[in-house]
Amino acid sequence: MRFSRKKLQFKLFLIDLLIFVTALFLTLTIRKKEIPELSYYLLHLKHFSIVIISWIACLYTTGFYSLDVPFSSERLPVKLLASCIISTLTGFGYFYLIPSLRIFPKTVLILYNLTICIMIFAFRLVFDFYFLTQKKHYNYIFVGYNATIKDLISKSAEKNYVDFVPAAIFEPDPSILTENDSSLPVLKTTKELEGFAKQKQIKIFILQAEREYDNDTKRFLFNEFENKAVFYNVPEFYELITRKIPLGAINENWFLNKINHKGFIYYATKRFFDILIASILFLLTAVLWPVFAIIIKCESKGPVFFTQIRDGKKGKPFKLIKFRTMRTENNSFSPTAEQDSRITKFGNFLRKSRLDELPQLLNVIRGDMSLIGPRPERPELSCELEKVIPYYRQRLIIKPGITGWDQVAGEYHSPSVEDTYKKLQLDLYYIKNQSFWLDISIFFKTIMTVFMREGR
Repeated sequence: MRFSRKKLQFKLFLIDLLIFVTALFLTLTIRKKEIPELSYYLLHLKHFSIVIISWIACLYTTGFYSLDVPFSSERLPVKLLASCIISTLTGFGYFYLIPSLRIFPKTVLILYNLTICIMIFAFRLVFDFYFLTQKKHYNYIFVGYNATIKDLISKSAEKNYVDFVPAAIFEPDPSILTENDSSLPVLKTTKELEGFAKQKQIKIFILQAEREYDNDTKRFLFNEFENKAVFYNVPEFYELITRKIPLGAINENWFLNKINHKGFIYYATKRFFDILIASILFLLTAVLWPVFAIIIKCESKGPVFFTQIRDGKKGKPFKLIKFRTMRTENNSFSPTAEQDSRITKFGNFLRKSRLDELPQLLNVIRGDMSLIGPRPERPELSCELEKVIPYYRQRLIIKPGITGWDQVAGEYHSPSVEDTYKKLQLDLYYIKNQSFWLDISIFFKTIMTVFMREGR
């Protein structure tokens, strides 16, 4: 009964894989006007595997395996069309630049990608309808109430594919919660809790780790445990639903127990790929640097590069490098605001496309930063923030990154205390769940963010 994003995403991937191989069979059948021979089909499948890989990479990058928002959005056709164009160009590059191949399927390639477009689009709409309206959702009860649970209830109202629905709140203390404080039913006694759970056949309970329950409630919960009920604590469930860490529901014991240092192999491998990918990106974009430099100098006075001292791993300061995107005249270098008048026209383009971050590749090669990690902050600002935000300093136990879980979360966070609080919840989620797969996911999500020009 425990929900797993990865399992559902893997099922989506398997169905897409089935679509890819079925679409090729249908395409060859339409093209030849007869069912193709097995050897003919397998020959095409062998060479079309490069197109299939391109499709998978494009779908992943553009969010077709994300479970946070419904697929039936207005951007779905645009993302699908972009994936189709890229995969078609990949196919042409493969078939026509390698002269030793035995097939040159121009018409089949175009027809194949259009068929995939139609099938993927139809499948995602059917998946949306089934999962959001027809699939059985698992109801659960909050055993206790606090501010984190209030936030969870509001998050649960958003449409997504995490199939948990809050059914009620058990809170016997009238000073904490009344019926007017929540749209959910409020259960005040263990008898009401027991009767409601039995009537609604609820077998999922969300517990407050720090809460001490009375004997009747403990008896009920242990009976449900024996009857194979599923229990989550609030931090664990909050992380499952939002993919953030709830700062208001954790303490030092949680932090010391849950945040574990990864092994040497992970960090050594990550450093190897940091150097490799940063070096490749530097070489590929080096031709753009003089062009950017000329435009920056022509548009406004000041240096080409903007440098600033930032906090690195364990608080060690380093000099961060970016292309300058603001005017230097009358600039107090205060945090950027929305529609900031200091940003130049070309600077706005660099920010939206994230190209202003390119010089940080040098920071990565030098070892000051990683490609992926929490964004580094100014030391003077860090000192102020750690006074008011718990565990803020602990984000520095790993190297900062050019991009990270916060940057691909779909919401811009300023250096304000309120936004930094939200950002830290995402940073701690990344630190707790560091893995090669999460790094790969962030890398592809960053490409999508750049493609959609969602920077600021």
